[in-house]
Amino acid sequence: MALLSLLLNNKNGGFHILPTIILYSFSFVSDRNSSHQVDWGDFYLVVRKIKDVYGADSMQTKFAKKTLAALWEDLCTLADLDEDQLISIDEWIKLLNDENLTKNENWLHKYEQFMFQLFDVSCNYIFDKLEVICNLNVLGDGVIDIDEYVDGMLVYGLDRDASRKAFQKFSVDDDGVYVPVITPTIWSTYFHELFHSIDRNALGNHLFGIIDF
Repeated sequence: MALLSLLLNNKNGGFHILPTIILYSFSFVSDRNSSHQVDWGDFYLVVRKIKDVYGADSMQTKFAKKTLAALWEDLCTLADLDEDQLISIDEWIKLLNDENLTKNENWLHKYEQFMFQLFDVSCNYIFDKLEVICNLNVLGDGVIDIDEYVDGMLVYGLDRDASRKAFQKFSVDDDGVYVPVITPTIWSTYFHELFHSIDRNALGNHLFGIIDF
């Protein structure tokens, strides 16, 4: 994918440049049925894929049903300006560029946590609404390895080979040496880069698959 830009009028009459990676993240994370807008059906499709990948009675499926419903309600509250139960690309862009970062970052942080804890299948979950806790003292290791990442990305439509290549590209230390697991802190950094960075070299740009700039 080439790194392109979208020009948007800002409140001062100038322009804000939005990299296409933001539109890509909109499609990948939210617009699962490729309708160019987000509705509950997109979130429901994720639940269905989770059932296919992990099993209908799995902890991941139970976790996803509860968490995605709450995430959808939160997203509508924040971004659905015309209250039509649809999130347009314009509303998505406004959400990401809103000056009230506390609310917006909170929603993205919740989705980031959802994905991490969904992928970390060795983790035991205790969840109440969106308060999701990884109980590391029982069975969980609290990190994502390449196999967990590959399985998790099947939910979002990325094939196993592409997922493995992506993980091997971004899971490196400061010296570029491969690291076999991703911690919550690193995942959070990459997730933030995916939505906000315009740096071509940011490893987070490849979190959902290698992008060819």
